[in-house]
Amino acid sequence: MPGLNLDELILDREQYRAVRAEVRARMLPLRRSRRVQVGDALALEFENEQTLRYQVQEMIYAENITSEAAAGEEIETYRRLLPTAGSVSATMFLEFADLDTVRTSLDGLSGIQHLIELRLGSSRIAGVDVPPPDEADDRQTYSVHFVRFDLAPAQRADLANLTVPAQLSVEHPAYRAATELPAELRTQLVADLA
Repeated sequence: MPGLNLDELILDREQYRAVRAEVRARMLPLRRSRRVQVGDALALEFENEQTLRYQVQEMIYAENITSEAAAGEEIETYRRLLPTAGSVSATMFLEFADLDTVRTSLDGLSGIQHLIELRLGSSRIAGVDVPPPDEADDRQTYSVHFVRFDLAPAQRADLANLTVPAQLSVEHPAYRAATELPAELRTQLVADLA
């Protein structure tokens, strides 16, 4: 099972706590370099093997998971987001300043997870919502979603060619925004696709 393996994770909470600060110090800059803000309230954080391993480890820590079976479930949830030769995935965050109105804000952005696009030159690649296995309603909009972008060979070449414009966009009736994909992130995504 390439990419995410149980033997790479620490199931003992105290053992992970001893190295957590060091792991976080290494991972947070990497995660920041893979994050793109699209407008005021939406961010995409592109995942790779390192970021997903870290996320699984943090879930094991936060939820005090001690059994290999439960850790395996976390691995399976996040393994679906590993980059392939033809796809990259991102965690989409909807972030609101006023916690009292989050539910109303989410309702107002219903379906936004289906409207994310990666634009490479004249190509438009629709993001595909990847609901967690336990999510009953894939139409419901939550504050966190997983989105996958499937790229054809020519689109992968365009991503690698920094002279080709690359942009992330969303066109929702209540939220329209676009932003350029940074060159550093493009380089990382090309490496993920290799």
